[in-house]
Amino acid sequence: VWPEVAMELAAAMQQPNVSAQTRQRAPNRLQEVFACSAAAATHGQSVAGRFDDRAIARELVAAQGRLVLASDGEVELRTTEGFQACAEFVQTLGASADCLGCDVADRSYRGAFSRSYRHLFPDGKRRYRMDVLEACVEQLDNFYLNGVCYGLSARTLASGSAMLVAWKQLRALLCEQEAPDSAASLRDLVAAIETLDRAWARFEHRYIQELIGIEDCARSIVAEAVRLERLLRGAERSHGQSSEAARTSRCDLAACVAQLNSVANDRRKGRSDMDAEVLEWAYKVLASRPGRQRDASDVVADQVVKSWLALRTLLRGLRACLTKVDPCLRNNSGLVRRLAEWEDSWELGRRYLGGALGPALRIMARSVMQAMDEAPVFASMCEGCDPELFMVLPRIMWLAFLQHPSELAPIMRDVLPEAFAAADAAGGDPLGADIRTFVDAARRLRSQLQAAMGQQPSSALLVRRAVYGDGACSSLGPLEEQALKSFTLELERWSMAAQRFCPDDWNSCVALILKVVADLQQSRHGHEAQ
Repeated sequence: VWPEVAMELAAAMQQPNVSAQTRQRAPNRLQEVFACSAAAATHGQSVAGRFDDRAIARELVAAQGRLVLASDGEVELRTTEGFQACAEFVQTLGASADCLGCDVADRSYRGAFSRSYRHLFPDGKRRYRMDVLEACVEQLDNFYLNGVCYGLSARTLASGSAMLVAWKQLRALLCEQEAPDSAASLRDLVAAIETLDRAWARFEHRYIQELIGIEDCARSIVAEAVRLERLLRGAERSHGQSSEAARTSRCDLAACVAQLNSVANDRRKGRSDMDAEVLEWAYKVLASRPGRQRDASDVVADQVVKSWLALRTLLRGLRACLTKVDPCLRNNSGLVRRLAEWEDSWELGRRYLGGALGPALRIMARSVMQAMDEAPVFASMCEGCDPELFMVLPRIMWLAFLQHPSELAPIMRDVLPEAFAAADAAGGDPLGADIRTFVDAARRLRSQLQAAMGQQPSSALLVRRAVYGDGACSSLGPLEEQALKSFTLELERWSMAAQRFCPDDWNSCVALILKVVADLQQSRHGHEAQ
């Protein structure tokens, strides 16, 4: 019954009262009818069967006519419209080949594909994919993955050229046969489709096999990191964490992680120089903790070690699912997140565990905690991260520097290097003329306030003025009050300069100080409770 219905429907489409929209949709509807009838009738068995083949061929010709062509006459695949039109043509080509009874090339090679590609090609059906056609038509001979250029072999390129020839021959045949009604033209169409199918299968086989090899190569650095982590775990179990074997394994793993970070970590700098020295500093700090009070270096060392252990935990989890790792390594969000955390912690440890910044951080943290004791409102700001905190904290830090200029110069130089640039160039006073003038003015003000206030410490008044502003209560005379106001304006100028010179460095420094202070406050409260 289906072929007869199809013939009546095709005849009805030629009536003048049928709308253009209906005619446009008719070929797709006819294709569904022909697909049903093809299962019930052998190819060429009756006039109705030949009518099915002719209608299928006409639908394929129509799909060919909808292709978007570039200026050189080739199929346009770089625009959305052109890609979609070609995808529809390829889909129609696969369905037409099945309906016309075209032979299917052997695709048993797909059983050797990796798991991810077997998911895309689960059986021996044609399953034409646009990415395979795109590699053929665009003649991709090399491409970059993780910053490395990979090239296809000459054998694969030759298969792609043969497929491209068969593709062009089929398109040329469809362009010539606007209405392939004769049996000869249908035989030519079937032969062209079968030729393209065989060429497509050969290129797909070689192209996908090379892609699998390239992806394995791209993942090799992750596999090496997983292997080195396993060796480090074994060395730590057998010889101890501080043994020479464990240190050697840590160096190897850290070097591999640094290389992995350089190609995968696009959230940060992607450093490749992250050796194990910072990690050894952190372990040394933590090993010396028993018997002494916790300080800022412990907080930094904890962060370094925790980020390192979190990265190692991730690598252990990847051991059982390496094939699921995206070969474009920066697409693995979990891996990139752990690498970014390790890079941040490594930079923090390098700055604050291995040089003069470590002692400066300890003094700065103690000064901030002392200011919290002298001004409870400031303590509340720190606990709640109030917006006012980020105006008050720079003043507190500068006041701490003015009391300990030599000890805290490294940390202020780190966030405001331009203020010390003149001193570095001259090679004389390490503070420079501007900073030295500010330090001397603060020393004279403290002496003046101390003389006016007697036994009351002038530093506490400066802290309260930095926190409360002019509302801070004081019993100063007019001269001392005027001097204090002038100093407060100068303090505010330097505070704004520190925040504006390099906001990222300043924010990083402030975040670390607040973290250290919060940790030390919690530790102090714990000791008091005990």
